[in-house]
Amino acid sequence: MNLAQIAATALNALSQVLLVGLVLGVGLPVLFAVGVRSLNTGRTVVTTGPDGEVTKASSTGIAGAAACFGICVAAVAFGIVVIIWGKQLFGV
Repeated sequence: MNLAQIAATALNALSQVLLVGLVLGVGLPVLFAVGVRSLNTGRTVVTTGPDGEVTKASSTGIAGAAACFGICVAAVAFGIVVIIWGKQLFGV
């Protein structure tokens, strides 16, 4: 194996690690933020009192937040499974 092949292999591995790092390091927090934001959109006033208005999230906001939070929880659970049983699952 010559130096060019070694460099190409290392660059390929580095690009894969960078891509996964970007998806998990940026993608999951953004997805979580979208879930929090969807809970705040389309709120309706339930009551008005001396402390201010009490509002509740819309049903579509709750559904969107549940989907975003569910994906985040699934990604974290998958990460834990890989950490614990990765060698048995992937044979690495």
